[in-house]
Amino acid sequence: MVIKNGQEWGSEAPAPQGLCLASSDSELAACIGEGHRNVVVTGGDMWRTVGAQSRTVVAGDSAMCLPIDVMKVELRLDDESLVSKIAVSTVVLRSPNIKGGWLRGSLTIAANAQFLGHWDVAPRGHPNDGRVEITQVDEAMGLRQRLTARARLSTGSHLPHPLIQTKSVKNFVWEDEGRSPQVVWIDRQLIGRVRSLSIEVCNDQAFLWM
Repeated sequence: MVIKNGQEWGSEAPAPQGLCLASSDSELAACIGEGHRNVVVTGGDMWRTVGAQSRTVVAGDSAMCLPIDVMKVELRLDDESLVSKIAVSTVVLRSPNIKGGWLRGSLTIAANAQFLGHWDVAPRGHPNDGRVEITQVDEAMGLRQRLTARARLSTGSHLPHPLIQTKSVKNFVWEDEGRSPQVVWIDRQLIGRVRSLSIEVCNDQAFLWM
C-alpha cells in the first residue's frame, strides 16, 4: 500500500523464514528479481535511505518491516535489443563520451532512494510513495553553476535551480528522438548505451527487515 503524507511507515513483526541478504542495491534488485520479497539489506543507497542500520536480522527476530517500491526499467539498447531490468534506488542517464562526468552535458536521474553515493539527490522523495523523483540537468548549465550545485548535493540543497528541473511521477519515458544514444547506469551498475527507456513504479515489491 502506497504511503501517504504523515502516515507511519512500516511495522514491527517477527522476521519470516527465507530472508534474502543483500549488501548493495544491485544485490537487492537481484533478490527481488529472483522472487524474494523479504530482504535484509546491509549496504547501498537504499540501505542509507531507510536508516543505515548495521544489525543483521535472522528469522524469528522482532524487527522493523519496511515495504518499498521498485522501478521496472525497459531499455532499447544501441544495438536495438530490448532489455528489462529492476532498479531499487537510481537510474542515471547521461550524454556519452563527455569528459568531466556530471560537470558536462545533459543528465537525468530517476531516484527511488534519497541518496546516490554522497549525493542527496531526492530529499523530497520516499521509497514507498508510489512515485519516482526525476532530476534533469540542462546541458546548458555552466561549469561554475554545476560545481556550486555539486557542493550542495551532500545536503540536498541543490534545489531549486532554473537549469535543474524536477518532477515526481509514476512513469517516465525517454527516447533519443534521432539524437545520439545516452549511457545508462542502474543502481550504480553500468548498463551501456540506450536509445530509449521507460520506467514504471511498482508498489510494495519487497519488504526490508531492519
